[in-house]
Amino acid sequence: MKILVVDACVRGEASRTKRLYEALLERFAQGEDVEILKLHETDLKPMSAEETDQRALLVANGNFEHEMFRYAVQFRDADCVIVAAPYWDLSFPSILKVYFEHISVTGVTFGYEGADCVGYCKARKLIYLSTCGGFVQGTHLGAEYTESLGAMFGIHNFQAFAVEGLDIDPSKVEEIMENGIDRMLSEVTFD
Repeated sequence: MKILVVDACVRGEASRTKRLYEALLERFAQGEDVEILKLHETDLKPMSAEETDQRALLVANGNFEHEMFRYAVQFRDADCVIVAAPYWDLSFPSILKVYFEHISVTGVTFGYEGADCVGYCKARKLIYLSTCGGFVQGTHLGAEYTESLGAMFGIHNFQAFAVEGLDIDPSKVEEIMENGIDRMLSEVTFD
């Protein structure tokens, strides 16, 4: 199984969300083909008008071999995708939105049959992992957005998991993380 981890943990090694996906991979992905895409180490940036025009021309000509589509092709070809993103400003870090814009490519990750949108991704499952300093009041907009985008791409098996309340009492961070990881390992599956 080819597993793609989209790491939007901009704090790098200090990220608590990174600890979640590392524990999940350690438990369930031994011997699997795992690719970790650390978004904060990429050259991703919002697309300019010129890049948007270039992309439209390449799509119109069916030229999906261009370097511009490398992340979309990588996402499309994964058997399982894990998106790891801390809860920031009611959703996720902005680099993840930029990444989503780069992989939302007609003809690669989705297309149209008449008026119907059809997803082209192979993944059987999309997993969204997050950590939160406080507690999410209402809907986790980042998870909801990711689930909707995954459905557009043809991935209808979605599971979200978050460890919350990490910044309330600094003396309990490690206990909350350990309990959260144990809970995650019993709740989150790759099928």
